[in-house]
Amino acid sequence: MKVAQTTNGCLIRADQAAKQQQVARYFCPHCQQLVQLHRGVHKAPYFAHIAERVSGGGESPAHLAGKQAIAELAHALGWHATFEVPVGETQRADVWLTRNQQPLIIEYQCSPLTPDKLNQRTIGYQQHRLPVLWVVGERYCFTNHYLSQQQLGFINYRRQWGFYVVSYLPKWGQWVLYHHIVARDFAGYAWQTLRLTTKAFVRLLVAQTRLPANHYKGKSQPMQQQIIDRRLGLQDAHYVALQADCYAHHERLQAVPDWCYCTRNVPPIYQLSQFESRVTWWLSAQPIDLFLAVTPLLQQPLLKQSLFAQWGQIALKQALKKNRGSVDHRF
Repeated sequence: MKVAQTTNGCLIRADQAAKQQQVARYFCPHCQQLVQLHRGVHKAPYFAHIAERVSGGGESPAHLAGKQAIAELAHALGWHATFEVPVGETQRADVWLTRNQQPLIIEYQCSPLTPDKLNQRTIGYQQHRLPVLWVVGERYCFTNHYLSQQQLGFINYRRQWGFYVVSYLPKWGQWVLYHHIVARDFAGYAWQTLRLTTKAFVRLLVAQTRLPANHYKGKSQPMQQQIIDRRLGLQDAHYVALQADCYAHHERLQAVPDWCYCTRNVPPIYQLSQFESRVTWWLSAQPIDLFLAVTPLLQQPLLKQSLFAQWGQIALKQALKKNRGSVDHRF
């Protein structure tokens, strides 16, 4: 298709649209459906209808709308955007941004994606020395306090926002920033939510605004002990197994040292709860510097995990110092 219709009803040729710096939306003059501009490298620019995303190819209207929104945001920040750029032999970048000859890949994910596949795609870009950021669609919105491994996989870190996830909702044309995400033992996750228009998001990014964090309170030690008793009474398989580990070491789950209870918020980057990790570490009688060996980080290549590698030891040393009287003689 050589000609498309703009949002104000004017017709525009593909070669004219390709020369424009501003990112815009285009529609088929006949059916009024969204079409995508293909700038082409070896072919002349053209417009094409968007097929529903299916296994092995195609693209849904929601995915197209997300990419257009990302490009519009990037343009307002001084980046030039190109869609579906091949990277290596097996990958295509949803949105390839360039500014001052510096590249940046933005991936918009609104369909199911396993953590392993997310890691594989992210590492694929990193192997080409291409920085990548992920924006998620409605499927990955935070709706309750127990986040899935898929949602946690998209977590990134920024000093002004803490641990965060960026979402774009095509139905509402709205950006959602989940920031200062924390994990709480026996209480799931907590975060702050900020809903933004594209203009407001641009202002936030330009100003590098530091967003306030809500100091969520973790559950107290007595409350955590009550939860453990209740779950054991309900024969919760997870806690029954943990109790069995205690029995194997001639201990009881209800009698673990005080420092096994974590009442502080922690970064949302661990696969196991602090309680389970600390109990397992206590039973194995390992040195404190091996604590992270039983508290594995989430497999998350978006995070520079070296920045947080010492968190476990520091927090646990503080807990041990605070509860010296309850430290088991094995340590």
